[in-house]
Amino acid sequence: MKFATVVTAVLLASVSALTVEQDPCAGCDEGLAQAHQECVLAHGNACAERGEGGIVGSGPGTKKDVGCCLKKQKHTRCLECKSMDCEFKTCNVNKKYYSERTLTMKAKESTKAAYDKFDKKAMKAAGWSS
Repeated sequence: MKFATVVTAVLLASVSALTVEQDPCAGCDEGLAQAHQECVLAHGNACAERGEGGIVGSGPGTKKDVGCCLKKQKHTRCLECKSMDCEFKTCNVNKKYYSERTLTMKAKESTKAAYDKFDKKAMKAAGWSS
């Protein structure tokens, strides 16, 4: 009896030592954003549940598309992760998730060539150029 108790205790200790925490913010990249957009295009709200007649209702039923529903949930989680405060590098977050293209365009608008082009237009409009 004591042997069984000791073996059980050792097994429980080893199982608890093997548990690994998953990072909920892992995988937040452009591939997920694109997959999410494709799912929205094909299904709208993929997590909406359909009844027996295939009509979306408020009651329980089957999801439109389970894989796309998981992508939608992951996308939502990634947007939450993006807004997390990781001041002391305590988390692994892609701060550019779902806004990479916008940030690139804003950076291009802030270049010296862009300012020169704007300045030339403004000067011409003000009558400084012939």
